Amino acid sequence: MNPVSSSWNCPSCQSALVLNNRTWCCENNHSFDMAKEGYVNLLLAHHKNSKEPGDNKGMVNARRAFLEQGHYQPLAEKLSQLVADYFRTVENQNDLSFFDAGCGEGYYMNVISQFVQSAGMTCAYSGIDISKNAVLKAAKKYKDNQFAVASTYHLPLPAVSQNAVLQIFAPSSEQEILRVLKANGLWLTVNPAANHLHQLKQALYDSPSEHKDNSSLPAGFILQSRINLGFDVPLTTEAARENLLMMTPYYWSATEQKKQQLIQDLQLVTTDFDISLYSKLA
Repeated sequence: MNPVSSSWNCPSCQSALVLNNRTWCCENNHSFDMAKEGYVNLLLAHHKNSKEPGDNKGMVNARRAFLEQGHYQPLAEKLSQLVADYFRTVENQNDLSFFDAGCGEGYYMNVISQFVQSAGMTCAYSGIDISKNAVLKAAKKYKDNQFAVASTYHLPLPAVSQNAVLQIFAPSSEQEILRVLKANGLWLTVNPAANHLHQLKQALYDSPSEHKDNSSLPAGFILQSRINLGFDVPLTTEAARENLLMMTPYYWSATEQKKQQLIQDLQLVTTDFDISLYSKLA
């Protein structure tokens, strides 16, 4: 196999990585083997916060099952439209790049890529997650996109390399997002709004709290718009209820009795998403 250039940077020295015979190498001889599923692990040991950081296999499987049932499709479609609308404004549409910072098992990136392609635009897609379980699952299914295990606080990307960055319910470094975006690039964030899944929280806790928005305008960005999106999600099976519960942090803090009662009884939840669109200052 001939060497292939990529969008990845070496996490050790930040120089470009090149793929040669299923090993990613940089000019300083740091090397990272590609897994059989097609992803590369670029998470350095000192960037880990535990032995196996991120979502475990059960959480990843639950999220894929829930999302592929179409329960959050209105969110995926809205994000796709926003990305496609932005790409239409980019001067050089032959060199589009999209990055998912906290891609999970790849659902949203896949929906967006299909939508953008149907709109007649081509784009290079890549994503990272700190969860090896999630990245493995993403790479195994979505073979046309590039995936890596890495930290969103240390993006293994060249500076000024991305037209758009998506960030859904994931922490990150604002400085890192700013570094990798091109001038006027789009940073699209999704966070829970005040009443997100309030029926689920009411079923688990005696005094459920609302989500608080503590965000402020990041340095180096302009807030282009902020959108609130909410919709009802019918939960017609116990499997759907359990999968949704396992996707949330509440699974680990609620009592076993409350969880089992929710899985048996909860019929509907209401979503409440805050979508923010930032552009990088030119």
